[in-house]
Amino acid sequence: MADSNPANFANLPKDELRAIAAKGGHASHGEHSTEQPQEGRRPDGTFLPGSQVAKELGSIGGHVAHEHAVEKDNKNKEGRNPDGTFKEGAALPKELGAQGGHASHTN
Repeated sequence: MADSNPANFANLPKDELRAIAAKGGHASHGEHSTEQPQEGRRPDGTFLPGSQVAKELGSIGGHVAHEHAVEKDNKNKEGRNPDGTFKEGAALPKELGAQGGHASHTN
């Protein structure tokens, strides 16, 4: 059954739907943008080859990733034996078990 609501997209003429869709496409691809691209970037936001900005941001990302990995590794070592098994009485197995339990019940 057709809806009589004129604001319903299903009731709009096809040429109006195309115009609306085109606006979304232009906006998502950066067309008709008044913003100037940042130095070292293309208008679509990607980096230019050899860009100093790309090198700096990549370096920051690498440092953050390394810090996170070290932090995670240190946390895992607190409750584990050298062979990877859990230490007796460690809180880590309880925390990880709770996380797994919660994850399995989210669906």
